[in-house]
Amino acid sequence: MQFISKTVSKKFIKNEMSLIGFDDSYIDCAVQKHLFLSIKIFNTTPQQATIIKQAALSSGCDCAVNKGVIDCSIGYSDCILSGTVAQLTTVAKKLLKQPFSLANLSDTILEQINLALLPPNATKLMGILNLTPNSFSDGGEFVEINKAINHAIDMIEQGADIIDIGAQSTKPKADLVSVVYEIEKVVPVVTALKTAYPQIQISVDTMTLGCAKAAIDSGADIINDVSSLKNPEFAKLCACANKKLVVMHSRGDSKTMDELTDYNNIIDEIYLDLLEKTKLAQAQGLKKENIIIDLGFGFAKTIEQNYTLLNRINEFKSLGYPILAGLSRKRFLQDTINTKEPKDTDIITAIATSRLIEQEVEYIRVHNVELSNQARLFSERLNNNLF
Repeated sequence: MQFISKTVSKKFIKNEMSLIGFDDSYIDCAVQKHLFLSIKIFNTTPQQATIIKQAALSSGCDCAVNKGVIDCSIGYSDCILSGTVAQLTTVAKKLLKQPFSLANLSDTILEQINLALLPPNATKLMGILNLTPNSFSDGGEFVEINKAINHAIDMIEQGADIIDIGAQSTKPKADLVSVVYEIEKVVPVVTALKTAYPQIQISVDTMTLGCAKAAIDSGADIINDVSSLKNPEFAKLCACANKKLVVMHSRGDSKTMDELTDYNNIIDEIYLDLLEKTKLAQAQGLKKENIIIDLGFGFAKTIEQNYTLLNRINEFKSLGYPILAGLSRKRFLQDTINTKEPKDTDIITAIATSRLIEQEVEYIRVHNVELSNQARLFSERLNNNLF
């Protein structure tokens, strides 16, 4: 007898089990035996790593550790714990009874499992409205208030869920504008849009507390802090007003960030930085549900580093916050198609949008809303076709 076999994507496991006639009353529990996860655990002692590995092996899964763990020749080791959801749940339960504070790790593993099993949220498109004369992409086009409002209306009609307004360029080497200039440009546009389109969320992209406060007073829903929370008062301001805050990863400022791209492990370093910054934000009173994280595409990142982030962006969902991705018209996309004109990258930005939706990114910041909305409609149709 000749057997025929094929692989099944984990996204379709439940549906495939149903199609073969599996018992529907038990299917949700059984699916956990078919979903595979890998969880990285940072900075365990050799004693802790040894116990974690033993618990993993006895549960039918495995744990990779530093080779120096076996003879305690290293002080700390990261661990990669891998198995099905059911197996990892068993490991978590076993660690509850172990010494060296491993009961705390049990809760962490269960939290990661729960985050991995959460259904994805619908992706929102954030239309970019630059009110600065020196933006890298469309500087000067919408400096006049009427032109800015009309462009925002166009983006709303093209499918934007959020309008992200900024009057300070963040391109490399850009000079800072005054807070007075920011407020004079941002506030009238926020006020007009919230009056005409109360259902549309307004985000304000700023590095100054004065502009952030004026924007909130005018009706803004989100403060997009591109300073990487250098001033914790941003979090306190949003906490008091019950507004959302975008916490972005970056290094240096517009003058220095291109020289600050040296990372040993870019994924882990950005992950740990965002973990620290989100804890800082919550310490200022900001609710966890009001925090959005942004990996900072193009901010202190090389071309290849940006692609690494794009490939692995879904790993940051294990922080437990919605993700905002802003890669529209960035230099690494220009390099891909060998152009000096940012607008030439709108098609490849739309392709990247589809990739981000595939990785369940909740917010995507774009210049060309029409093209990215087409990519979103395609991706949603594809993702809803589960059989």
